[in-house]
Formats: sequence, structure tokens, C-alpha cells
Amino acid sequence: MSAMTLNSLGNLDSAQNRLDEARQHYEEALKILRQLVRQNPEKYLLDLALALSDLGKVDKSQNRLEEARQHVEEALENFRQLMQENPDKYLPYVARTLSNLGVLDVDQNRAEDARQHYEEALKILRPLAQQNPDAYLPYVARTLNNLGTLEKDQHGREEEARQHYEEALKIRRQLTNQDPEMYLPYLANTLNGLGVLDSDQNRMEEARQHYEEALKIRRLLAQQNPETYLADVAQTLNNLGVLDSDQNRMEEARQHYEEALKIRRQLGQQNPETYLVDVAQTLNNLGNLDKAQNRIEEARSHYRQAISVYQELSKGNPNRYAADIAGILFVLANLEQNDTDK
Repeated sequence: MSAMTLNSLGNLDSAQNRLDEARQHYEEALKILRQLVRQNPEKYLLDLALALSDLGKVDKSQNRLEEARQHVEEALENFRQLMQENPDKYLPYVARTLSNLGVLDVDQNRAEDARQHYEEALKILRPLAQQNPDAYLPYVARTLNNLGTLEKDQHGREEEARQHYEEALKIRRQLTNQDPEMYLPYLANTLNGLGVLDSDQNRMEEARQHYEEALKIRRLLAQQNPETYLADVAQTLNNLGVLDSDQNRMEEARQHYEEALKIRRQLGQQNPETYLVDVAQTLNNLGNLDKAQNRIEEARSHYRQAISVYQELSKGNPNRYAADIAGILFVLANLEQNDTDK
């Protein structure tokens, strides 16, 4: 079987979430392509770089992050080599790979590496988007959004985050006007991220506007494709609940948390490894709300349920959620102490 056929099979496996099969096909393709590159690099180096990039995506999906880094960095090295010979053709490959490497950096908590990779990608993409906006503006928006997400969690970079988010939002509104089916999900992602930043900066009414617009879009998307978008609906509902609570709008907070919890329980039954942690988060938020409203028995119930979920998730890795469990136990102990003092 040829390397191209094996790589195509890997792509098909990956699209069907058959990641182990995809890995086998990509690795077999790589073995063949490495031999071909030694014989004829000019003909096969691009195919090798693409196969490495594809395998890096599978690595990341399987949380094999160091392997992903090795494969993506080797792909980037190959694309840079090709770019030297033909910049017009291969600059876009370099930019996309830099952006992918930035996402991987974030997953590995390498924030400054991520910044460098995103900024280099953006420097390449802006001129490309001026020449061909239809092809490259979406990638500019994606990289701006990634930079905003990175910066909003870095103390002192909040205004840079806002600039990047707002530029991404402007582009994504423009793209959504042209093709709503394609770009509405991305618009909602930027609105939600900007809402988080607004909330962090105590710009509460702006946060509400951004969250509510994101929620409206995500509800629409979830009606059409619940399997893909219900988790996003729950995320924004949970964020709105936090905002409501911060603004002392307690009954609205409860409604938002309870709807988020209902969705997250449903998702947690279908895919516990991915979604149970979100169930625990919302249970903990509800416990905090109960406590603030002096609904002590409900608070205890929600906190204990959250602990139970975290303990279930910690099987095989006791330290994974130890800090979360310890924090909730501390709050429960204070509740018990307050009862004793009465």
C-alpha cells in the first residue's frame, strides 16, 4: 500500500475518531515517506511534513503531548525548508503549523512559547489576508482569538487580550455575514471569551451582553446539532450564572446553573471522561450560591455531590483533583462549625 493511501486512510480514521487506527496508518505512511525523502526530497518532503502534522493532531487528541510536539516541530522544520525555495506556496503551511504549535504550547503551559508562535503566525497571515482575504482572514481571526485567550489569563496583558479579541470579533462578524453556517460557531466562541475577559475586568454589563449574544447563537446551533454544541450552551450558561451571582442576581444565577447542570449531567452520562469535571464545577457553583442564600442543606448536598464526582474522576490518579476536593471540604467544615456555634 502506498504512503499516500495510508495517509488518506489515517485522515478517514481520524475524521471518524478512530484514533488508534489513524495512528497506525500515519506511522506506516511516515516510515515509507522517510525512505522516499532520502531518495528524492524535492518530490516527497511536503508529503512527509503533512503526514507529521496529521500525526501530531492525533497525538494531541490522545494527550500524548511530547510526541505531538516532536511531530509538529519536525513538520515545521520541513515546511520552513520548503518555504525557502518557494515562499508564496509554503508560507501558509508555516503559519498554520506555527498556530498549531501555539495551541500545543498552551496545553503544556508554555505561555511565552505560545505567544512567540502565535505572533509569528499572525505576522505571516496578515499580508496573506490582504492579498486573499477569502482564504486567509479566517486564520487571522483564529490566531487573534488564540492570542486573546492566552493573554486574558496573564496578569497585566488584559488590554492586549481585549484588542486581539475585538479584532477577531470584528473579522468573525464580517465572515458570519458572508457565511453564517460556517462561522457562527467561531463568532460565539469569541463572544464567550470576551465575556470572560469583561467579567475579569469588572465590566459586568458588557460581559452580560457578550454572554447573552453567545448563548443565543449556541442555542440555535444546538437545536441543529446538539451533539456538537450542547456543551457550549452549558459553558455559557455556567458563565452567566457566575456573572449573575457576582451581580447579586441570585434567582437568575440559579436558573442558569440548574440548566447548565442538567445539560452537563446528560453529557457526563454519554462521555464521563470529558464532561464529568464540568458537572462537578457546576455543582460546586450551585453550592456556593446556596451558601450565599443561606440554603445550607442544599449547599451541603451540592458540595457533597461535587466531591463524589471529583473522587470518581480521581480513581487511578489521586492527586488530580486533590486541591478541588480539599477546597470543598474546607467550605463544608466551615458550614459544620457555623452550625456548632449557633
